[in-house]
Amino acid sequence: MIPRISSTFLLTVALLSSTSYVHAYELPAPDANRKPSDNVQLLQKISSGVAELSQEASKGVALISISKIIKGRPYYETDPFDFFYGPKYRQPDPSEPGQKQQAGVGSGFILDLDKGYIVTNNHVVEGADEIDLKLSNGETYEAKVLGKDPNTDIAVVQIKDAKFNRKGLAQLSLGSSDDVQVGEFVIALGAPFGLEFSQSFGTISATSRGSLGITALGNFIQTDAAINPGNSGGPLLNMNGNVIGMNSAIFSKSGSSAGIGFAVPSNLVKEVALQLINKGKVSRGYLGVGLAQDLDDDLTSAMNLPKGTRGALVAKVERNTPAAKAGIESGDVITEVNGRSIHSGAELSNSVGLMQPGSKVKVSYFRAGAKKSTEISLGTYLVAKNGQGGEEDEDNSANPPPKGTFTDSGLKLESLSKQKHSNFIQQYGIESTHGLLVTEVDPNSKARASGIRPGDVLLKMNNVDLKSVKDFNSVYGRSDKVLLQLERRGSLLFASLRK
Repeated sequence: MIPRISSTFLLTVALLSSTSYVHAYELPAPDANRKPSDNVQLLQKISSGVAELSQEASKGVALISISKIIKGRPYYETDPFDFFYGPKYRQPDPSEPGQKQQAGVGSGFILDLDKGYIVTNNHVVEGADEIDLKLSNGETYEAKVLGKDPNTDIAVVQIKDAKFNRKGLAQLSLGSSDDVQVGEFVIALGAPFGLEFSQSFGTISATSRGSLGITALGNFIQTDAAINPGNSGGPLLNMNGNVIGMNSAIFSKSGSSAGIGFAVPSNLVKEVALQLINKGKVSRGYLGVGLAQDLDDDLTSAMNLPKGTRGALVAKVERNTPAAKAGIESGDVITEVNGRSIHSGAELSNSVGLMQPGSKVKVSYFRAGAKKSTEISLGTYLVAKNGQGGEEDEDNSANPPPKGTFTDSGLKLESLSKQKHSNFIQQYGIESTHGLLVTEVDPNSKARASGIRPGDVLLKMNNVDLKSVKDFNSVYGRSDKVLLQLERRGSLLFASLRK
């Protein structure tokens, strides 16, 4: 039996519904008469322009997925891939303990759509057993490495399938990184943390960032456009839609963007990519010099150089090399190559290392305060050389220091002896066969302030060979300025010792 509902109840419900409907809140209507100011309209145009450039350029971006088998370590152990890539999947093979299959995600961009050439970072594809490319049209293809260069962190891969679907794709054009200016707007494209075809917007923070320890050769463009793991190899665009850099690294304590990202300049990308495509490798020039630390005001003064001089300080010259044949000597300060100013050892390495072997270059340098020049025919760079060792903590615990003789400079010195100081030689990695071994440094002395420390071997003072403590005291006593050449763990350095 269906229960009967009274008419009074129905009327009450109707009234409640009607009341609720009448009093429902609605947002005010937009002001149809409001017109944006000229400044706001300009912002709208900029926003639309950024969106247009991003959408068009994304047609040339590739998501690069790699996999590799890593042997000899537990599957759960972290490795350098953790910095460069976003999501990764470890699939240990139970039958082969110590092996793991690891996947990583990076980015790249199309240089030549017809040929299927894609440029990326070397660290994205280094050691990869398989490389898969996901293009912006949704298609996925296998790729092969045409060439890679660890010294500049640049690699070129090619889509294996010559008949790959090119619909909806585009190749990106390389602009001139020499024209990049601090403050100009840029767009960074890539796959941060594996999030496909993402874009970030920012400005150029700095140019010509060298000596960063990211690569052996090349300066970098610094940007505050967000770059994260997975962006590596993606393009950095200017407001003309041209690639002015390739996103490569970040400075971050957390591993995520801190507003300091670095990109390989497009001119370097172009030069290296062409060599990799045409020859499969990169040829570079070679001088044959070992470089010391960068100049500071104390060194400049001690070497009788004009105030403010900057350049590459030569620590040693290898025998029978282009530099040796041209008369370059230890202690020379190279300030120009082909008329271009050199401000540091890193700039000299970049300038020469990116030239072709056989190139003839005019080199200007200072020697004993006098300006000189010479022409050098560059050799071929064959083996990577590390100009100077990293800083290491002092450790005197293994052997008690020899007695030595304290000098007025605050240094305790002994003539280096292979027999007597065998433990020191091994402990500090000393390669010199003569000189004065620093066994102790007065912590309150100016020698300590100059950076000299136990284990250093003093080779020359003001270009005078040091064979005994007497030699040291003699030169030190009659000199107003003291310039020391020393060895530290196999690397040659210079120090200005204030009196």
